[in-house]
Amino acid sequence: MVKARTILAHYLNKMKNFCVMPFMHGFVTHQSIGPCCAYTNNPKLNSPQQYWNSDQLKNIKSNMIADVRDSGCKICWDKEDRGFASLRNHSNTIYEKYVDDIINGKTFDQPVVLDLRLGNLCNLKCRMCTSEWSSQIADEILSNPELDWDSIPSEKLTSVSDKTWELLDNWIGRVERVFMTGGEPTIIKKNLEYIQKIIQTGQGKDIELIFTTNATNVNREFLRLAENFKSVHFAVSIDAVEDLATYIRFPSDWDTIKQNLNTIGQNNFGVGINTTVQWLNMTRLTEMFNFIEEYIDSKPKQFAGVWFQLVTTPSYLDPIYAPRFMKEIAIEQISNFLKNSKLFQNEKFNNILYGDLKNGLESTRTFLQNNIQLEKHKDVFLKKMEQLDRIRGQNLFDILPELKPLGGHNGK
Repeated sequence: MVKARTILAHYLNKMKNFCVMPFMHGFVTHQSIGPCCAYTNNPKLNSPQQYWNSDQLKNIKSNMIADVRDSGCKICWDKEDRGFASLRNHSNTIYEKYVDDIINGKTFDQPVVLDLRLGNLCNLKCRMCTSEWSSQIADEILSNPELDWDSIPSEKLTSVSDKTWELLDNWIGRVERVFMTGGEPTIIKKNLEYIQKIIQTGQGKDIELIFTTNATNVNREFLRLAENFKSVHFAVSIDAVEDLATYIRFPSDWDTIKQNLNTIGQNNFGVGINTTVQWLNMTRLTEMFNFIEEYIDSKPKQFAGVWFQLVTTPSYLDPIYAPRFMKEIAIEQISNFLKNSKLFQNEKFNNILYGDLKNGLESTRTFLQNNIQLEKHKDVFLKKMEQLDRIRGQNLFDILPELKPLGGHNGK
């Protein structure tokens, strides 16, 4: 392990723009196949079978080896330029065992890690999400076409094509790790089918299975089948607690989420917490910090860390543009947590493999301080929240009265 890390550090010190993902990873959705979930210029193909040997992918790899910033990697570059660790940084560390092979010219005849978005079926309509990833949001838009939406989907439900499904079948034999997101992966039928196909091949014992879930639903069949895999990890998306959790991830029930999170944590599964920081929770971070400490105190059997990310889209939820008073509240709450929490006595929370919580929060604080004067999109934010409030029977200022200085119909 020490030798591998030495090789990784030496290699990446020379190549600041290298990313391991295009060489060994496949991001598969109902629309396209690409190197990862953050890549924005996915190849245009006549058939998904063409992807792994396509000229476009070869060009991406060439850019990585040549230490050239590929234009499709803008999400990672923007995040790193803001002072945060990106998916590229995490991936180069997590998959360091492949780096030496790639340096020496090794190629893979298929992805060995898959990130699957096999449909947009979801039971929630989160305020930072889109119809592409939530059937509930698509239904809400299609049911209210007269309102001001950023885009109108052509259909409520999406799923992968038969050709993509065939390709995934062919890839099973060499895959080492499978991520499943969505939508909500625990209710997408194709996910369950793919898990069963893996088990039928006898490959499960060699494969790590990772779900990104909202924890509103614990699929007992998933838990039963998971016993057939090398390991299973649940990355649970939680942005707030109690009524604010329901407001952001409507119509989730906080008590159900807590119960399901406890069920997952007390089984032999890894569990981590993913939190997106945005306008809607940046004044309530202390509540989230308290919950994280409380959950860790419950001693989940395999706790895998806390991952904080700043929302960048839509821009009216991006913390960089939040009003100064909201940034000041967030800075104070982060500072208090960093100063007083006993979590940071555990090196796990300073490790990039477990979310690098301490550095992530320090970077967030610095970022907010450096951009304290930058304020945009207040009117758009209020308009979007008011529109969704009318449809969903909610009220922003009932949930977050400290935001009333923003004004708006109900804040005045």
